[in-house]
Amino acid sequence: MTMELQIVRTRYPPEPCLEQLATLLRIEVPDITLDDLKRRLELLPSDDRFFLALDGEFLIGYAQLGVTHDLENEDVVELVNIIVTVELRRQGVGRRLMTAAETWATQADRGTLVLRADVLRTEALAFFSSLGYVQSNTSQEYVRDLDVASRAEAPTQPQ
Repeated sequence: MTMELQIVRTRYPPEPCLEQLATLLRIEVPDITLDDLKRRLELLPSDDRFFLALDGEFLIGYAQLGVTHDLENEDVVELVNIIVTVELRRQGVGRRLMTAAETWATQADRGTLVLRADVLRTEALAFFSSLGYVQSNTSQEYVRDLDVASRAEAPTQPQ
């Protein structure tokens, strides 16, 4: 059976795709619900774009792009997320999503597409390297749970 892959660009994924999108997202966020997904989609900036990989009526992958607006960079698009159904990886779906993302970024006059990948995800790192992406820095991500911090004995105080 051959795949009838179609890549669709959209600002907001269509209603029939939302449950399938939630299922895909559970690969990375196991406890996300359809209501959580809908709420998060409503909060996204209007510049964000989704690229949906469809095989007929089935969502088999997606990529989310965000346009960065900050004082350092004015022409950057960030690949926020890319997920392909586990069973269909290494069949060109991710490559097609990335090609569509790069095409859109170029047409939107953005000079750079940046992404972040966990160093432990060696398959993802190899995939991005195979597409010509190069490591640009060695920054680390730091996270603080502000709910926990506000209840701590010594929360961060201004100096």
